[in-house]
Order: sequence, then C-alpha cells, then structure tokens
Amino acid sequence: MAKIITENFKVETTNELFDSFISTNSTLSSNFATSLAAFNTTGSLSLSSNDQSAITGFVNTQLASLKPESDYYIMGSSVDKANVILNTQFEKREFQRRVIFGNKVTDDDVRYMFHRNTWTQNTVYDDFDDTQDVGTLNMFVTITNDEGNYYVYKCIQNNNGGPSIVAPSLNAGVDGGLSQDSAYETITSSDGYVWKYMFSVTNSDAQVFATTDSLPLPYPSYGDTAVKAAAEESISQIVISNTPNGLFSKCVFGPATSTADSSVVSLDSVVVDGTDTNKKSIGIKISPKSGPFLDTGNNFYTNLYLWRSDGKVFDILTSRVTDASGVFIDVTISTTESKSSFDSGGLTYMLVPKISVSRSTSTGTPCIAYGIIDKFGTLVNVEYVSKGTKYKYATATVLLPPGVQDAAIQGGLTPTSLRAVISPTGGHGSNPINEMSMSRLAVITNFSGEDLLIPDTNYYTKVALLKNPTFSDGTKPTQFDNRTVITIAGDQTSTAVPGKYITQDVALSGGTGTETETVVSRIHESVYDGSTNTLIYLVDYSGDFQNIYQTGAIYVRDTPTSTTANSLSINNASNDVVYGKYSPYAGEILHFVDFDPIQRQADRKEKIKFIFDF
Repeated sequence: MAKIITENFKVETTNELFDSFISTNSTLSSNFATSLAAFNTTGSLSLSSNDQSAITGFVNTQLASLKPESDYYIMGSSVDKANVILNTQFEKREFQRRVIFGNKVTDDDVRYMFHRNTWTQNTVYDDFDDTQDVGTLNMFVTITNDEGNYYVYKCIQNNNGGPSIVAPSLNAGVDGGLSQDSAYETITSSDGYVWKYMFSVTNSDAQVFATTDSLPLPYPSYGDTAVKAAAEESISQIVISNTPNGLFSKCVFGPATSTADSSVVSLDSVVVDGTDTNKKSIGIKISPKSGPFLDTGNNFYTNLYLWRSDGKVFDILTSRVTDASGVFIDVTISTTESKSSFDSGGLTYMLVPKISVSRSTSTGTPCIAYGIIDKFGTLVNVEYVSKGTKYKYATATVLLPPGVQDAAIQGGLTPTSLRAVISPTGGHGSNPINEMSMSRLAVITNFSGEDLLIPDTNYYTKVALLKNPTFSDGTKPTQFDNRTVITIAGDQTSTAVPGKYITQDVALSGGTGTETETVVSRIHESVYDGSTNTLIYLVDYSGDFQNIYQTGAIYVRDTPTSTTANSLSINNASNDVVYGKYSPYAGEILHFVDFDPIQRQADRKEKIKFIFDF
C-alpha cells in the first residue's frame, strides 16, 4: 500500500500554528462595533450607547467561544548556563521557576518563511509541471536590487531544459515605474526562460526576519495583492512529448536562421471578397530558399494560423500557390477587421501550426496556442495568444494541414503528442504559501535595554516560547519584569550584592505552627534611590509558592546554605515586597534554548528568533 504525506499536509500544519499566533477577535470586535454604530444611524435603530455596548459584548463572547485565541510569550530565564538542556518535566519547570522577563508575541512578530534561493547564472531551473512533486522542484528564485529589496520569480518554462543565462527582470522593477498590469504577466527572457513575478520582500522586512537561507513572506498581504487578484487558473504551458523531425518541412517559409524566423512571411496583397466583407484573401510572398519548398497542392496549408505580430491569429480556410516558382501563395481568412489593419506598416507575419486545446468551462475563456518550428520544420515550442481561464484539465493536439497529414501517414511517423500543464489552483501567484510549500515559520522578539520592563543589568542564559501563560493580575501584558522587588531602608547595595542569595524561614501554612520552610531568592540587581531606600531585585525564587517573604529579618548569604550571613529587615511585607506577575509554572513551553550568558545593557538589544520547520 502506497502512502504519501503531501506538501499540503505540511503546509496546513504550518497554517494552523501560524493562525494560532494571529489575534483576529479584537479586529472583528472593533469592526462589528463600528458597523453597528454606523447602521444605528443609517437604519434609525435608536439604540442607546448602553444597548450597543451590550450587543457588542454579546458578540465578543460568541467570538471567544467560537474562536478561542492563544497567547504566546517569549521569556528569558536563568542567570546560569546549563551544560545540557533536556526535554524533561524538570527542565521545563526549572525554566518557568526562574523566569526573569518576557515579551508578548504580536501579529507582527510572526512570518511564513521560504528559501531565498538566489538566482545563479548557468543554472538549469525546473519549470512548473503539474505531474511533478513541486516540493522537490528548483523553480523559485530571488533577485536583489540596489536597495536590498528581494523579488521572487517562479519558473514557468525553462527553454526545454536549457541553462538560465539572463536573470528575470521587470525592466524598471516593480517599484520603478512599470505600468500596473505589466508586472503581473509572465516574463520571457532572451534565453528562452519564462518567469512569473510572485511578490517582493522589502529590505526592512528582510533585516528583521531573514536567516542565512530564508526570507519572510509579506504580511498581512501574504504575497502581492495585485498579483493575487490578477491570477487565473490557466494553461501553464503545453509540453511537446513527441514529434517527428521535419514534420513541417514544407512550412519553412522565412529566412530560417533560427526558430524565431522559420515561419516568417511578407504580405504581398490584401483583397476583400466582394460577396463577404469578412472574408479576406491574403497574398503572401515567400523568401526564396534552398531545400524543401512550397507544396503546390490546393489547400495544402489549411489548418495553419496566420500569425500577426500584434498577437492575433487567423484561421487559414483555403490556400493555393499562385505561381510556378512557388514564391507566392494566397490564403483566405475570415475576420471582421478592416483591410487597412493588414496593410498598415510595422507588422510582421508568420504561418504557424495551429494547436487545438480543449475548452475549460462554460464560463472560462479558451486557450489559443500555436506552434513554433525550427529551420528543419520540426515543432520545437508552443506559444500562446491566450492561456485561457478556469482550466482544471485540458488536452492539446497539433492540427496538421491535409498535405502534412498525408505525408506523415505515408511515412509511418509516430504522431505528435502534446501535454497540457495546468496552473495551480487559483493560478500562478494566487497562493504563494501553497505554491512554495511554505512549511517554515519565524517567531521573533527584541529584548532591549531601553524598554522599561526589561532589566538592563545582569545575565540570562535561556529563552523559551510559551503558550497561554497566565498572570496574577489577570492581564495579558505586552511586556513584563518578573523579578521580586524588596524595598529595604537605607543604602544596602554593599550588602545586597548581585549573585548572592536572600533567605527567610517562614511558617508553613496549614501546619502545626512549628514547621518552617526556607524561602530563597537570588539577588539580580540592587539600586539605591539616592536618599531613602534600596530596591533589591530577586530571581530564582524557590519554595512551594504557599509562602512569601514576611515582615522581619532576611539574610544575605553567599549560597542558600551558607552559615555566615548578613541580616537585613523587611519593615512591612505588604508594602515593601512586590512579586512578579507571571503565575509560577503557568503556560506550555513549546521550545526553549540554552546559550552562553548574555549580559543585559542599557544600550543593547537582542533579537530572539525561533524558526519552526515542518
């Protein structure tokens, strides 16, 4: 039994984690309150402000029950580095016991990440193919401009497996003045590669979130809004699976120095049918050449297209060679266009094989495609007037002129076979997360010495991402200092030295009255206010959290069990002891890291970045 865990599963797992970081209820609540107030006016509901508040409150309750949201925090802990860090209950509880400070993770702190894959000359990039595992294809590249912005492109066609010589470009660039629509079309480079512009990443976003091998997806657009809006489910390309050599040898009309001019013809005359103004007889002059030349049979060249350089094609209904030398040929087309539209200068023409593509849906537009032949008359590529819309499935065949068909049958040639490649659901560029199989998230925060609640002294050696911690005051602070603060009269900084311990024996609650427990904390910082008191900031609280510091003597020791100690006094525990708001051991640790001690400084900022890759 074959089993495959698809890229969709990995992406969906990533989506669920990402969504859990995004707070939408407050936005929905605000939008509802605004809409209700507006409707109260326009609809003459005559709701009082209390009525509106009550309705909004009810909606908020429903939102919270239907879409419960999670809160995430990145916390710093421990002034001591561990030799190892283990995924054990003890290690996780030790982290939580020793939490020093933390920041709440906001929407702006989370990004989808993708591999940057800088475009490199002479690399053969994979083109998009709906029969391949797109998660294994090397088809996305990034280009950096002078301002440090990144532009992301998707390879649609790779010139039949040739190397990429020319970097994809939007000429002046997305932010350099191109017309809006031109930025969302495919780009054909001179090396034959066809690229699709996906989106860009600003230098500022890259500075914050980028790693050595990945870049952030723009948020909240999740790509380029205009590209996504313009995306269509269409034919991505038509692959030539098999074709006989020289099948169209009698359709080599032009200079034939390359595939670009093998079918080039020039107009000799344009005559409008007198009985049917929509029917036009096009006189075509063929450039003389050696080798296989025109077939003189009537209607030999029907089923071809007359291609015009403005991107239009016309069905050839009839054809005949008009001179013995085989230089001139008349073809008949049906079009409502005026004669002058053909007579005007500056246009070039080709006679090209017609590609028949199945229709998509009743509401979709058809794909109109034509073949390109080389100087030997071999079909080598497929080009498009339109790639159509609303395609989920398609077949494609090359329509052979009658004479070519007869020759192929007589020669016993293997028929030409084509394969239509369909764009991803929604079209190229519609959903970069799925198209690029983004199963990586970055979660960041900054610990700055300029922040009021982040200590700017001493060390920390661990950070962790916690889900749904709670706080003693019931709030969800954006930032918190979890240190216990004891206020002691006078200048005690020479006694209360950072790194030493403060102990106090307190009675156990619920005991006999004689049982005691030693409450221990470590001095993290001591600050004299210059006139009255010393503030002693404590970390590493130990105990069962039933007991707190009491009014009376406390002892400063080198270690928690040192026999020698200096005595200080808490005058009023209710007023002079303030505890951190983080509820001990609360929240679920999702990820934590141990590193060499980082010293906090007033002018220092640390960027903490977690990368989750599924």
